[in-house]
Amino acid sequence: MVVMVAGTAGEGEEAERRGGGGEVFRRWCGGGEEPRGRGVWWVVSVGGGRLVVARGGDGGEQRRWQEGGDDLGGLPLRVLSFLMADPFATIGAVTGVVGATAGLVQAVSEAKQAFWDTPKVTLSDNPEEICDNLNEAVQVLSSVRKDFEIEVEKNKTRVPSRTYMEWVHRVMEIEDRAKDLIAQYNNQGEEETSIWSIFSYPDFREEMKLMHEKVINLLRESNEIKDKMLVDRAPESIVKRKGPDIKKYETLRKPLEKILDWLKRYEVNVIGIHGTVGIGKTTVMLNLNNHDQVAKMFDLVIWLTISKEGGNENLKRKHLQRTIAQRLKLTMARTSNVTEVAQRIFTELEGKKFLLLLDDVKEYLNLNEIGIPFSNNGSKIVLTTRLREVCNSMVDKAVKLAYLSPDEAWKMFQNVLGSKKLIEDLRIGPLAWRVCRECCGLPLLIEKVANTFKLKNTESLWSDGLDSWRMWPSQECEGIKEMYELLRFCFNELGDDRYKICFLYGALYPEDSEINIDSLLECWEAEDLLGNGNDARKVRVMIGDLVLSHLKNVSLLEEGKSDYHVTMHKFIRRVALYISEGYPECKHLVETNKELREPPDEESWREKKRISLGDNELDRLPDCPDCNMLSTLFLQKNLGLENIPPAFFEHMINLRVLDLSHTGITSLPSSLSIMIGLKVLDLSNCEQLVELPSHIGELVHLESLDIHGSGITNIPPNIDKLIFLKRLWVSFGNGNDTQDLSFNYDMISKLSRLEELVIDVKSPQQLTDEVVENIMKEVATLRKFKRLRVCFPNMIVDVIEVAPMTVRICVPDARILLSYIRRNWWKVVRRIGPFRFFIGCQNSEQNPNFVIYKRYVKYCNGVGSNNPILEVLAEAEGFDLVNHKDIKQLSDFGTTNMNKIRGCLVESCDTIETIMDTVGSELLPNLEQLFVRNLPMLKSIWKELGPLQPGTLTKLTTLVLSGCRILVEVFPPGAIQLLRGIRHLKIEKCDEVEDIIPEADVVGNLLVLPKLEELILLDMAKLSSICAAGSLEWPSLEKLEIFGCPGLGKLPFNKGDVANLERIEADEEWWGALQWQNQEDKEGLQKLCIFSQPPSLVTLFPSATPLASVQLQTTTSDYPFGDFPTSSTAFDDPPMTPSSHLMPPP
Repeated sequence: MVVMVAGTAGEGEEAERRGGGGEVFRRWCGGGEEPRGRGVWWVVSVGGGRLVVARGGDGGEQRRWQEGGDDLGGLPLRVLSFLMADPFATIGAVTGVVGATAGLVQAVSEAKQAFWDTPKVTLSDNPEEICDNLNEAVQVLSSVRKDFEIEVEKNKTRVPSRTYMEWVHRVMEIEDRAKDLIAQYNNQGEEETSIWSIFSYPDFREEMKLMHEKVINLLRESNEIKDKMLVDRAPESIVKRKGPDIKKYETLRKPLEKILDWLKRYEVNVIGIHGTVGIGKTTVMLNLNNHDQVAKMFDLVIWLTISKEGGNENLKRKHLQRTIAQRLKLTMARTSNVTEVAQRIFTELEGKKFLLLLDDVKEYLNLNEIGIPFSNNGSKIVLTTRLREVCNSMVDKAVKLAYLSPDEAWKMFQNVLGSKKLIEDLRIGPLAWRVCRECCGLPLLIEKVANTFKLKNTESLWSDGLDSWRMWPSQECEGIKEMYELLRFCFNELGDDRYKICFLYGALYPEDSEINIDSLLECWEAEDLLGNGNDARKVRVMIGDLVLSHLKNVSLLEEGKSDYHVTMHKFIRRVALYISEGYPECKHLVETNKELREPPDEESWREKKRISLGDNELDRLPDCPDCNMLSTLFLQKNLGLENIPPAFFEHMINLRVLDLSHTGITSLPSSLSIMIGLKVLDLSNCEQLVELPSHIGELVHLESLDIHGSGITNIPPNIDKLIFLKRLWVSFGNGNDTQDLSFNYDMISKLSRLEELVIDVKSPQQLTDEVVENIMKEVATLRKFKRLRVCFPNMIVDVIEVAPMTVRICVPDARILLSYIRRNWWKVVRRIGPFRFFIGCQNSEQNPNFVIYKRYVKYCNGVGSNNPILEVLAEAEGFDLVNHKDIKQLSDFGTTNMNKIRGCLVESCDTIETIMDTVGSELLPNLEQLFVRNLPMLKSIWKELGPLQPGTLTKLTTLVLSGCRILVEVFPPGAIQLLRGIRHLKIEKCDEVEDIIPEADVVGNLLVLPKLEELILLDMAKLSSICAAGSLEWPSLEKLEIFGCPGLGKLPFNKGDVANLERIEADEEWWGALQWQNQEDKEGLQKLCIFSQPPSLVTLFPSATPLASVQLQTTTSDYPFGDFPTSSTAFDDPPMTPSSHLMPPP
């Protein structure tokens, strides 16, 4: 036990006369010399001894260790009054002793004298100087802390480290304590001359000095903290995975519910799911991974695929560890061995409540060797396996999946088929039932077969398919052989040889590959699998899209992690390789994912048509393999491959596709020029390759060149001879913003057949408006150009996309758009045809209400009205104006420039006061839909400068006003007579509106809005009437919705005035308080009521074309295409979020 006691060390005779403090101290210290000046002493008692420390006012110290009992021998113990009054001073007085405890205990154990070394700070004893120095240091420390906090707040991709947070905590404590000490000094007033003045005690000066020293130490620490402030975000607790919902199928749902119950049991640690191939093991575990209960039960869920397709053993330990480390976001050195990695994984998982999901275990797996801790904190493991013996050796509880019942199988078959018309057909329906029955309740087989038959639309096709299907004895076969035969049937059902060969080509990619769709189509085309060179390219592209779509429809290819990728299920890939061995058009050598260090012998290369050696550990290649029939060579993901033998390509004159991506090559050999027929060359992510050889120009038939992510960070100057180049993917700049950012713009226009340019940008700041404009000027001269795509670190923007039916362009400024148009063959906007222009906004998703319009413009974050947008606007039919900075009214763009506008959204424009004035010619004569949202300064829709001109807004059918807080008048006098075509009217959160329809406009005319079908009024506290004139006729009204309008006490109609009314949505209490002319009207209309609370998300006019109105709150962005919406509030529709095509490929 440690006891700390504070008292005074006296000053000579005066001290002895007042109580002998000095004498007692000398006696306890064995006669040592007493520190001079008034000070403080401490006694620390540990076990059988004690340490006495005295600090005098002159800064001197004495320490003495005394053996003996706990008896303090009459030592005068007391705490001075100022210490008792100030707890911080008391804490400060004993802090040094606490800090010395560890060393003291060690000294006691060794029966040696303990020395307590206190750092010295060179400060004078002048109280004012000490206080000023401390105050200045605290201010500096506080500023540093605030700067750090700003830096942390700005970084959205990383999180504060524990080291930083602990430092901030200590800083804030020290700041508070220091400020209290300074306040004590400043508030002491006249006490300074008193015998009890704070600074009459040296220990207070020492406390101030010590506090100053702590502040200085924290400032010193800040130099190291600034590099340790931020760390990578912790891994997501759960990564949701795509998978079919099994709620409808009891045979699959029941095992899932059983597993969920076992996960709650203390005695169950490992759970097994087993059954035959295709029975649904992985599907059940996907549903487990995505289940809401799992998210609540575990801190972390890890999915781990344990084996390769078709293999009989698990993946190697280091492969599994690598996957876990990636999931946990652990950074591992290349030299780390499996034991070290296991320890890192163990340390990271220890103490966490995790769920480990192991898919496709082929043999006993030692989880301890991988680094998985076994604890009693509720962590669990669930595995799937085809083998019962694996369950016997590894799990506590196991569930075996059964085949689907006939009813469930039929339900699943119909669900996948997706056509009630086929099922209800009296001739096809019975055939469909027999086909389903032949699937024997096997979920995977049902999915594949149903996807195959869904494309058959006649009885004869179904009958022929059924006869072909019955050729396979599926009921008698089990396991992998059975599935081989079943999937071979699906393969044969492809019919056309080009479909079959394209499918088999996909099996060349390494297992579990995310296959880039564009690259796959390029390879198919290069190999003439989509038709020969005599066919028009448009035809070949169309065929490629059809083949890809068909293979996905029949589930032989599946959607990848993004819209840019597809995948081939590992089992299906295995079947494809099995089939290709005997297919006459395929002479493949596929050795992928096998950790090969040595390439296959040269004899294996002979007479092969396609070779795939990707995802291995090759560090060399054959010197000169004899393979003049070779047309595709995949060598990607061999990081150890640094050199290619000079004569390696000598006999590859017929090579069409060469993939060297993700290799360590530093150069390309001279024999590259032999491959004059090469069409696709992928050098992406070859980081050591810094230039292309001069003889690259001899590849005159090259159509696709990908060098993004390599050491080449510009358009190579020696590719101008690649006259057939259609697709070029390059990198621009690097991630540190330091290199020269010159771009070889002039090279672009020399590639006369270029159709697509993809630019990978490491830092958004590098792609300035000037760079974008210069690139667009160059591609504008290329008549065949179709797409300009920019890939940022976390998003993809299609700047230009020229499709057969429309032109999509996304630019940071309208000036750049017009510059591109004028240099293009179009010359002017009106010659373009259908277009979608996005100016100043990254969210290149069209307003869903305006998809019916062929020419659409979305203009965000603009300034002024006299700019190039006017030429574009004059041709637009749909127009979104979002977050304009200084426009006062929409008509500032010029009324004649908007004569063609049919749909218009004006949103979050803080300076707009009115939409249109009424001076001059007709306004918006073709406008059909008008959405006005979140305009805080909007005072009117139309200025009352005169009557509306004939033809103004006569086609308007939809009007939405939302969040216009100071708007008073919806319809100015006389306006409603021109708006008789309105069918949908919604007004929401317009706080100052009292009436909807002016009383003067209904005099002698009760049929004001004869076509109005839906009326929605929400959250308007001052609304007192829809029309003060009383009841009107509403012959077309079908729906009425009113919430949050407490002042509205009467409806503007009786039962007879709304003959077509079908639905009223309102709050029941509000409805009960309404005034009625007679009880019969209330009772008759109440039958149409649906009483509920105000909806948080209101779908506006579900029977009409969906209306778009979302609030985009924009923040300053680093991206050159404008601000990116960070949040949205939906009043009418779900928020408009970027589609998946704006997300980066993995």
